[in-house]
Amino acid sequence: MHTRLIGAVTDQDAITFRRCADTVALLNRSERWGLGESDVSGLADIASGYIAHQGSDSQIRTVIVNIHRDHPAVEALHQRGDLGHAAAWRSWMGQARAILRRANLDWARDGAVDLDDLAQIALLELARALPGFRYQSRFSTWAYQVITRGVQRHLRDMSAQKRAGEIDSETDPQAVVRVVDDQDLPAAQAENRQLTSIVVNELTTALGQRNTEVFRLWACDDLSAEMIGQRVGLSVARVYAIISQARMFLRGQATIRGWGELPSD
Repeated sequence: MHTRLIGAVTDQDAITFRRCADTVALLNRSERWGLGESDVSGLADIASGYIAHQGSDSQIRTVIVNIHRDHPAVEALHQRGDLGHAAAWRSWMGQARAILRRANLDWARDGAVDLDDLAQIALLELARALPGFRYQSRFSTWAYQVITRGVQRHLRDMSAQKRAGEIDSETDPQAVVRVVDDQDLPAAQAENRQLTSIVVNELTTALGQRNTEVFRLWACDDLSAEMIGQRVGLSVARVYAIISQARMFLRGQATIRGWGELPSD
C-alpha cells in the first residue's frame, strides 16, 4: 500500500512536470525567450514545485512567466552564499523607502518614527514572508503588499501603545509626578558605560569580536534575535546560542558579579 501511494505521487509529479515543460516550450517559442533544451527543462522543474497537481493551464502559465522574470532576483534574496545576496537586500532597502512614501507610510516628517527604521521593519517583514512566495504574482507586487501591511500593523500597534500611555484628559496635570528612572542619573549612566566596557573586553577575549557584537546588540541596543541575525548574517537559533553562551560566561566572571544581575531572557 505504501509503495502504491509513492507511485501515485510520482505519477502526479511527472504529469505536472510534463504540463509545465509543454507550457515553457510554448512560451519559449511565442515570447522568443531563446531558452535551450536544458533551460526549458530546468524552468519546468522549478515551476512544477509551485504548481498544485490540479492547477489550471492559466495558473501554470502565470507561475512560469513570473519565475522566468523574477527567479534570479528572488533566489539572490534567499541564498546567503549568493554573490548578489547583500546587494539584493541593499537594493530592497531603497525600494522599501519608495514603497512607504508611495503608500503614505512615510511618517518621518512628523517626527514619530524615522523612515530608515520603518524601512528596516519592512525588510524584516519581507524576510519573514519570503519562504511563502509562490510566484502567483510578480514579486514586486507581492512584496509591496507584504511591506505595506507589515508597516501598517507596526504603526497601528505603536499608535495603540502611545494612546495607552497618554494621561487621561480629566487628570490634573499638577497631580502627575514623573518618576525619575535610575538610568537618567549621571552616576548611573557613567556606571553603565564602565560595565559595558568591562563586558566587551571580557567577551572579546573569550568569545571573539563577532560574538561580542551579537551580545552587545542584544544587551545594549535591545535588538531582537531576528534583527541581529539579519545584521550579522546568522540564523536566529545561532544568535540565541551566542547570547546564552555569553551570559553563562559572564556569570562566572568575578569582575561582573558585583554589578548586579544580567538582563533576563
